[in-house]
Amino acid sequence: MARPVTAAHEQTILRARATGEVSADQGFERLHALYAPSVLAWLRLRVPRADAEDLQQDVWMVLYDRWKRWEFRPEMEGPEARPVLSFLFRTCHFVLRGHARRAAVRAEQPLEAAGEARAPQQGHSALELGRCLDLARRICPLEEQEVLAGKLAGIPAREIARSLAISEAVVDHRFRSAIARLKRRLEPPKAPARRRAHA
Repeated sequence: MARPVTAAHEQTILRARATGEVSADQGFERLHALYAPSVLAWLRLRVPRADAEDLQQDVWMVLYDRWKRWEFRPEMEGPEARPVLSFLFRTCHFVLRGHARRAAVRAEQPLEAAGEARAPQQGHSALELGRCLDLARRICPLEEQEVLAGKLAGIPAREIARSLAISEAVVDHRFRSAIARLKRRLEPPKAPARRRAHA
């Protein structure tokens, strides 16, 4: 029978990473071994197994990006603190809400029609197309992807900022940057202007 995971397990990994005893990659591997079953189980309670297995990859990609620049704050070092687990479940929530939103859009918008849709003036309707976040994963940095997923799920900038330990201004900047990247890909190319022939 497996031993229950305690806060001490996570704190051991955090201390080892903070003191340089292990590298960022080694620390990440330990966290993955510690929490992968919990993340998968949480997702499987909410979506079919195949979807859960895909979504957990998104969750771990977000954590990996955050882990490389993790801040080891004193307030996170209490005996019961589990900042990584807390971050993982917030990320699961963001990813799951984004998945549900994409599924709802796909139900209303056939995938074959999505590729033919034109980008609107503000860009938001285009971002609601079923393939939006799939495109974002290919062309946006991870820090923009995590903000985009939260914003498209309707989560307030203040909550996203608190979850990611960044300012609301940074949330807004990353969201605008992601929108700009996506609009450049989604807007049809402009036809060159024709020159009028002289009489």
